[in-house]
Amino acid sequence: MSTLSAEEKYRNFIPQESLEYLEKLFAGFKRTVTIEVYTAEGEHREYNEFTLNICRAFNVLSDKIELREYAADSEMAEKRKIIATPTVLISPDEYDIRFLGAPAGEEGRALVEALNLASMGIDAISDSTKETLEPLNEERQIKIFASPTCPYCPGQAINAFKAAVARPDKISAWNISTLDNENMAREYNVGSVPHTNINEEATFTGLEPEEKFMLQLLFLKPIDEVIKEQRAAKSQKDSELPYEEIDLVIVGGGPAGMSAGIYAKRSGLSCIILEKQGIGGQVALTPKVENYPGFTNIQGFELVEILGSHAREYTDIQQFSEVKEVKYGPRIEITTDEKKYRAKGILLATGVNVRMLGVPGEDKFYGHGVSYCATCDGNFYKGGKAIVVGGGNTALTDALHLKHLGIETTIVHRRDQFRAEKVLQNSVEREGIEVIWDSQLTEVIGEDQVESARILKKDGTELIKDTDVVFVAIGHTANTELAEKLGCELREDGFIKVDPTQRTSVERVYAAGDVTGGVRQIITATGQGAAAALTAFDDFTRLFSDSKIETKNIW
Repeated sequence: MSTLSAEEKYRNFIPQESLEYLEKLFAGFKRTVTIEVYTAEGEHREYNEFTLNICRAFNVLSDKIELREYAADSEMAEKRKIIATPTVLISPDEYDIRFLGAPAGEEGRALVEALNLASMGIDAISDSTKETLEPLNEERQIKIFASPTCPYCPGQAINAFKAAVARPDKISAWNISTLDNENMAREYNVGSVPHTNINEEATFTGLEPEEKFMLQLLFLKPIDEVIKEQRAAKSQKDSELPYEEIDLVIVGGGPAGMSAGIYAKRSGLSCIILEKQGIGGQVALTPKVENYPGFTNIQGFELVEILGSHAREYTDIQQFSEVKEVKYGPRIEITTDEKKYRAKGILLATGVNVRMLGVPGEDKFYGHGVSYCATCDGNFYKGGKAIVVGGGNTALTDALHLKHLGIETTIVHRRDQFRAEKVLQNSVEREGIEVIWDSQLTEVIGEDQVESARILKKDGTELIKDTDVVFVAIGHTANTELAEKLGCELREDGFIKVDPTQRTSVERVYAAGDVTGGVRQIITATGQGAAAALTAFDDFTRLFSDSKIETKNIW
């Protein structure tokens, strides 16, 4: 006979390092959250058992969580329109937030966040999301296809849950595990996660900033199409655009740009932040941040919300406002669709993008045989073949992950040695992973799916290598288009060259954050943004004798 009580058993189901966090989180719930679990015997038995165990454990940890268990063939299951087991519903009398499949791994994180959102209700929703979704007068059903190993999936699921909490009368949000809903994943042609489907009409791949997600949800089309249509509707000539005199225009709403906005305004400069997408940059798409001082472990989108809220206390942030043209002169002229700014200076915090191969077949098979996240999509190719392109830490880590999934893995690297850490190189050698040295992948080949890849060797010979998927891990490219228009000098690696005070080679043009290369970390980006704003203040005070800048204590 066991000496453990039922309560102790379920508490033990939660890893010790997570218990303290969960108990503290649940203790702060504003209202009771109901969990309904629907299970069945037979198929998916292990998934059903895991789901019951995790939900029972949450119920044991808090009196703010009420658990109800039902069979998949019960009257309640029919009422709730249960179509798969296991299924978890969160406060179903208020919201249609549900998990189809066992919430294991990263999906467990999404479940915890769903419980937290249901407890907080509308108080957890940002003003911008409420304003965006207020005009919605049609129903929206969001399906987020996810994987337990995908670190980006919870962020996209949480976007959907926030929408469902903001407009429970119109929006439902389902998190669907591809691991135990393979048939549904095939039906929706899921080849990469997170995969978002809305109303069977709009499909998006990857994690998106919250503001972008909400606009696409509202309009049922990619944000680029929305912006294009809005521009066409305005059709306002540049000569008719209103002008605004301003001290500093900051291009980019990531950590560097937001930090610069705070410091510029506190210095007495008038400024604005122009961001062509949602705020946050790469941080908004980062699953976990564990090295930003003051936060031992915080999700990227949460850190973005904190930074954004702080920055907005000081300066205006114009999201989805792209710089169309920039002209250098005594005043730097920056043109957007809405307005022209005549600025004393400009700060470029334009960040980086994932580097693509730029070869035939890459775009065609993106999300369906070409991927930039092996952790997210590796499970789709168990028992198959994979090519990893790259030679840094990410590439070798991806290759090892795929090998451990039982995938026949080959690394293609353009050099004769890796750049990755020695411990990763040793692991690759120990695992017997094939490496094709001094070679470049020049084409992804296939009809309806990836079948092979064309590889060009240094000696000029070509190789056709059979594969089911190509994972690209070759780093990032800096967004330097505006810097080049302004005549800024670039480094050999393509990033903007700056001095220790964040000045570029062009007077009154500054740069900060990932676009400057070097140590690309959140903390360095915020520091560079602050330094750039202070440098701009010093320069404007020296260069503009008619300046009426009010100095404030910035320390």
